[in-house]
Parts: sequence; structure tokens; C-alpha cells
Amino acid sequence: MTGDGRRVSVDFWRGFALLTIFINHIPGNVAGHFTYRNFGISDAAELFVLLAGISAAFAYLRPFEPGARARVTVRVWLRAFQLYVAHLALLLVAVAVVGGFVVATGDDRVLEWYHLDVISQQPIEALVGIALLSYQPAYLNILPLYVAILVLAPVLILLMRTSIALGLAVSAALYLATQLMGFTPGSWPNSGTWFFNPFAWQFLFACGLAIGRLIDTNAHPVANRVLDILAPAYLAATLVWALAGLPMSADLSPLPAFLWDLDKTNLALPRLLHVLALVYCVSRLPLEALFRASPAAQPLIAMGRHALPVFCLGTVLALALQIQRAVYDGGVVPDLLIAGAGCAIQWMLAWALEWYRTGSRAASGRSATVA
Repeated sequence: MTGDGRRVSVDFWRGFALLTIFINHIPGNVAGHFTYRNFGISDAAELFVLLAGISAAFAYLRPFEPGARARVTVRVWLRAFQLYVAHLALLLVAVAVVGGFVVATGDDRVLEWYHLDVISQQPIEALVGIALLSYQPAYLNILPLYVAILVLAPVLILLMRTSIALGLAVSAALYLATQLMGFTPGSWPNSGTWFFNPFAWQFLFACGLAIGRLIDTNAHPVANRVLDILAPAYLAATLVWALAGLPMSADLSPLPAFLWDLDKTNLALPRLLHVLALVYCVSRLPLEALFRASPAAQPLIAMGRHALPVFCLGTVLALALQIQRAVYDGGVVPDLLIAGAGCAIQWMLAWALEWYRTGSRAASGRSATVA
């Protein structure tokens, strides 16, 4: 871990997930063909949520002890509120970006692409839906998922403090009930459900909590020969499946669909197992010291450390670039330049925030010394 208690590899992979989400959110960009969703059956959304659980374990699990539980719970919910406010601000900027294109061109079809036509057709209902998180335009549905999970998080944290097995069992029970009974929050004023069902995705977050708890207590699991065989074998099988262009799910009815389909909304089991197998295999590599010492890893580490502002900026950039592609067909070189420029802008934001954070800490230290 770093001097402030953070684990560098977690920040690195979170930065990696943020850039992957950014590239995946520019449909048609040639760089999107090289992100890892093309080589398996999960993508950066699963990785992001799992890493969020690991980070939450570092931040909240250790201090969640008798006498401090109410205070830590308030901290968790304040973080959820911060994310809620960030989502509202992000949505406002996104509407301005898309609306600016509509005003400039007179082409309002783009509103339908992002499900923003509801705002012009039912403005009052849309505003209420935005406030309730029940109205989620396209590409703006990850933060509502995170907010919902953090609202549930104190219960999971309490269970994990008691027993990792108990926490995982309760979370898995909710996941299973969701799959079999169809628990899901509904969308409003438009029809449908949330794109990410928090009752299912909370299990991946709980897995992250469990992993973070093991890391934080230095209870690193010993090598498991069975997992050392099964995890890479599963990754290899899904890689072959994806590269061969085979159907992305095989109908195994009458077995429950979540056991065999690749539904992202409800985090079907094959997707869940894929991201867990991926993280297990990567965890077997001695990367922590390498990332800490490598200058090349620092940009992603900085981005992962400042994940929320970087994510918000990346989302706005991706939306702007999507609209840009509506009037420009693109090409290999322009696409790569555009994706590279977007990644560089996000890194510059992370660098500036890291510079400010480091300077603020140094100034506080000098003030304390003078005092």
C-alpha cells in the first residue's frame, strides 16, 4: 500500500476501467475493437463495480466497529449523496451538450438516441424522474447504480465485519432471489427498468468487499490449485467463444436464464464468473510493486485515485464524440487520435487534481509545523 493506505494496483485497474468505459462509450471508434469486452463476456462495468467494493472495504470496513458504526454509516451515505449530486450535474451537462447540437443543427433525432426526448415531451415528469433516479438517459446509468449500492452498503459492511462468509451468503441470497423472482427498480416516466439492476449488482460489490477485507487484514488466500486451473480455463474458453464469433449465449432452457445467458442488466452468472476469474488470475501476478515503481503506470494510478471527476469528464467527452461522429464518418487514424486525445485530457485532469492534493497536504504539514 502507499503511505496513505491505498493499494496502488486497485487505483491502476480502476484507471484502466475508466479509460475502457470511455472508449466503449464511443460507438464505432476503431479503438473500441481492442478493449477487453471483445475477448470475453464481461466488460469494464463489472470491473469498476468490483473495484468499488474493494475500495469501500479499505475505506469503511476497518473503522466499522462498535461505537463508530453510526459515524461510518453516515460517511457511506454522504458519499452516496456526493455521487447523487455528481450524477445530477453530469446529466445537466450531458443535456447541454446534446441540446447544443440540436439547437445548432435543428436535428432533434439525437434526443431519441439518448432517450432525452422525454425531457422535451414531459418536462415535469422527467425532472421528477431525474431526482428519483428512475429516469436514466443512455450512458448515464452507472452512477445511479453506485448510489443505490452505497445506500445498501452499511448492511453489507456490518455483515462482512461479523463474517465474510455471512456477508457473501446474504448478498448471494438477494442475488439469487432477484434472478428467480425478478426484483428490479422500474424506470419512470419512460417504461422499463434500470439498465443496471442494483439488487443483482450488489453481489459483485459484496465480492469486492470480501476481497478488500482479505487484503486489508493481510489474510491473503493460499494458492488454490483448483482455481488455478479453472479460472484460466474459463477465460480461455470465453476468449475462443468470443473470437470465433459464436452466439453470445446458448439457450439451456428450462434452466433459469441467469445460469446461461449474458444479460448485463441483471448480471447473469457467466458474466459474474468471468470478471471474478479475470481478477483472480491477475491477482496471482506480482504487480503491486511493479505498478508502484513504474513511471508508465502513474497516469492510470492518478486517474483511479480521482475516479469520480475523471469518470464525469470522460462521460461528457464520450457524448460529445458520439455526436461528432454523427456528422463525421471517422477513420482509423482520426479515431485513434480522438480516443488518444480524450484519454490524455482525462489524465491531465487527474494530474491537476493530484498536484493540488499533494500541494494541499504539504501546505497543511507546514502549517502544523509552524503551529
